[in-house]
Amino acid sequence: MTLELTRSGRRSRRIVVGAIGLVVFLLAGLGSYAFARADREQDTKYCGHDCIPGVRIGTVVEALQDQGHTCADRRRFWSCELRVGKVRFEADLFRVDNLVNFYEYISKVEARIVNPDSTTAAAGLGYMSWFATLPHRDDPSTVKKVNGWLAEQIAGDGDTTFILDWEYTLEREANTRSIELTVKRRY
Repeated sequence: MTLELTRSGRRSRRIVVGAIGLVVFLLAGLGSYAFARADREQDTKYCGHDCIPGVRIGTVVEALQDQGHTCADRRRFWSCELRVGKVRFEADLFRVDNLVNFYEYISKVEARIVNPDSTTAAAGLGYMSWFATLPHRDDPSTVKKVNGWLAEQIAGDGDTTFILDWEYTLEREANTRSIELTVKRRY
């Protein structure tokens, strides 16, 4: 017996897949945020001007893997990816490479969403927001400022801004199907 989905059946299936993806990312963001915050309370070592203080790269990788990402250590950075249907969520976490004692800390984050669609828009904002707020996770007013800027840029064409000692760049080209956020220290 062969069963064919009607056009409305396929549309309903896409909506369900998108809704499941959204729920997964909202839960992933909250769980990962709590996990990284707990790690920061345990690790208060200051890593200088070159990294996100108190967040080890392994903590973030583990949180992403717990939410279904596949991650690989590329020596200078960790690369993580999650596919939800045709949409790919990717993150590269760069190590501090000039300070031996701080090799396991994050110096720069690049997060991408490839092939976003209308059903993943909220999940994409949540995904990007989680990475963008890592440097300021203990400062609610700065987190609010970062999230406001990020929401404006995702809805628009992207831009660069500086918030405290951090440079945020969101790139979104009109003819591509991807959004990329870069977070790094401002020098």
